[in-house]
Amino acid sequence: MLWMRADLILPTLLVSFFLAVVSAPADVIILKNGRRIVADSVTEAGDKVIYERFGGDVTIPKSLVDRIEKGGSALRRSSSASRRRTGDLDPGKNLPTEIRLPDMDIGSIVRDGAVDEQYLQTLARTANTGEMERQNAVNAHLVAASFEARKQRFNQASHWAEQALRLSRRDFNALLLAAQIDIIRQQYGKAIDHLLLAERIEPKSPDALTLLGHAYYYSEGPEKASRYWKQAQALRPDEKLAQKLQELIQQAEREDQVEGGFANARSGQFILNWEGSEVSDLFSREILATLEQQYRELEFALDYSPREPIMVILYTARQFMDITQVPGWVSALNDGKIRVPVAGLSSVTGELAGVLKHEMVHSFVYRQAQGRCPTWLHEGLAQMESGDRLSRTGPALAKIYSESRHVPLAELEGSFMELDSSRAGLAYAESLAAVAMIRDQYGAYQLPYLLKLLGQGSSITAAIRSALRTDYKDMDAELGSYLNRRYGR
Repeated sequence: MLWMRADLILPTLLVSFFLAVVSAPADVIILKNGRRIVADSVTEAGDKVIYERFGGDVTIPKSLVDRIEKGGSALRRSSSASRRRTGDLDPGKNLPTEIRLPDMDIGSIVRDGAVDEQYLQTLARTANTGEMERQNAVNAHLVAASFEARKQRFNQASHWAEQALRLSRRDFNALLLAAQIDIIRQQYGKAIDHLLLAERIEPKSPDALTLLGHAYYYSEGPEKASRYWKQAQALRPDEKLAQKLQELIQQAEREDQVEGGFANARSGQFILNWEGSEVSDLFSREILATLEQQYRELEFALDYSPREPIMVILYTARQFMDITQVPGWVSALNDGKIRVPVAGLSSVTGELAGVLKHEMVHSFVYRQAQGRCPTWLHEGLAQMESGDRLSRTGPALAKIYSESRHVPLAELEGSFMELDSSRAGLAYAESLAAVAMIRDQYGAYQLPYLLKLLGQGSSITAAIRSALRTDYKDMDAELGSYLNRRYGR
């Protein structure tokens, strides 16, 4: 079924800083279905549980909650990694990079949950009066960048990291932090520029070498990434961190064994890799032309143009399963690279075109929303833009909503990858229905506006409130009414 054909694995890096502002306590909500929600704070109000996530409040019924655990670590949270299957190449989980900054008066930099920009401007104005003043200004901007990164407001985090570099272009910690944020935002060219300078400053830094491996993995491929990771591993005294690098190296080497002999072609927006014995030059050119046309369509539909080229890899069915190790119902994957099996095809069919566009939407949405888009919106947009129609699942979904057997949208923010096939089917169907309802009742222009708000740092609840003047609870009710009007009996 087409709604099962893909799930996005976001390449999210966690910025690890030993600072009070970053290591703030967190609470964990354990739902009755086993899902864990890590939040900055959790409160109970009557029959509701309210938690703060990424700067906004989310309300869920207490009847869904098994228990609440207080006082965990916010840095242990990963919005998608905790729900992924074992074996994924997950840069956020495996990145053993730490940036240690001198102790500072954090309260002067972050006040009432926000960066004090005036204070940073004051420090910046004094940066030229002495080396100590310059370093204090740089470190303060890095604290601001790390705070925004922890909140997953990566545009703002990048701004403060770049400001730190304007104050001191060769500050090693600033170069590493800016590069980490660039990788999160999938701006690999910028990350490499920062890291090559960092490597010149400290040639034997395992942190710089590790990050270079990540940047090259997504921009050029596994062979170059593996070389940098091996250099970093040789310099890692910590056995646990070295083991994480070994896992990355092994994964990269497995991929290189398959992809090392692949042919490749580049266009303005894509890097296409394929096995020449399985895919003809004519077929590859047709795929590249299809991708370029779809890119132009998505530029218009989503009002956005990604800066970095998108890597697309074509596999045989066996190669795809060996490399991705995904559940059997997944027929394409986007983990920062679009991976598609094309066994038995010699031209672009309608099905293949739909798969390619579905996965390309994920790349657009991830970059546009800076990794902050909930999965229901990701998958709903991917299905709608690739041609799926609600008429196929609408009647059954209307019945499910009328009987209150649906999954609330607030529970569909995380990955669908570990859902069984029936549960995944419902999640995808609801996602498409929600996006179709927003398009039909609020206007198609609100969809890219939601992504823009997310990219600027809004939580999904705040973005929904700003763009649609509603909330999750009312959206669920409105979606039920929408489905009943269109497909109810």
